[in-house]
Amino acid sequence: MHVEIDGAHHMDVREWAADMRRQNDVWTAGDRILRFPAWLVRARPDEVAATLRRALLAAGWHPSA
Repeated sequence: MHVEIDGAHHMDVREWAADMRRQNDVWTAGDRILRFPAWLVRARPDEVAATLRRALLAAGWHPSA
């Protein structure tokens, strides 16, 4: 699994296109990618952590007791 945190510069058309190509490469290789805007990581870290946990569980991760 891959995680990307996108800052404001990712709104630039060239950056956005590069992000899409990279995401497509990850997906076509059979892996997963989660993307979060930087503001969400700063403002709502619990929401980001919950999403990461769900993704890990969906991928077969088993937290130790």
